[in-house]
Amino acid sequence: MMQRARYSYRSDPTVPVFDDSRPLVIFDGVCVLCSSGVQWMLRRDPDGATQFAVIQSRVPRALYRHYGLDADRFDTFMVLDAGRASTRWSATLAAARTMRAPWRWLGIVGRIVPDVVGNRLYDIVQRNRFDWFGTRSQCFMPKDGERHRFLVDDAMLPDDVSEATRDWHVRGGEPRV
Repeated sequence: MMQRARYSYRSDPTVPVFDDSRPLVIFDGVCVLCSSGVQWMLRRDPDGATQFAVIQSRVPRALYRHYGLDADRFDTFMVLDAGRASTRWSATLAAARTMRAPWRWLGIVGRIVPDVVGNRLYDIVQRNRFDWFGTRSQCFMPKDGERHRFLVDDAMLPDDVSEATRDWHVRGGEPRV
């Protein structure tokens, strides 16, 4: 992944405007392991400190391009927090740090594992995730009560959503300044 200055995507015209005031976890919506991990996080983060987006949608794909990653290959999930992108083992720890204790502590203590070891373990799981855990026939969609926690593309919203709600979700909340 290319290292970039914090919030560098804000000046990239190919990255749509989105709400970056909270940590963003980008995951593969057809991966059972990834979707289950997000559901696990949602249950343990009732206050909504973290937001989520599937790689199959527009903003995450643009962010991956911005950071020099291949969204179609999707060989790592990403956590974007305070304008900084983390991938692989670092993203796993960054996701844990967005949670309440004791999960937050794992994200802090996990730094004792050298990146070379953590990335190797991450890569083994990533390479085998479909064989070990399976895939979904369609992209993961949040429940109604969770939808506000997700950046959702217009094409991913149900047909009966109001235009105001559709616009809110497509923009990802209030535009950044």
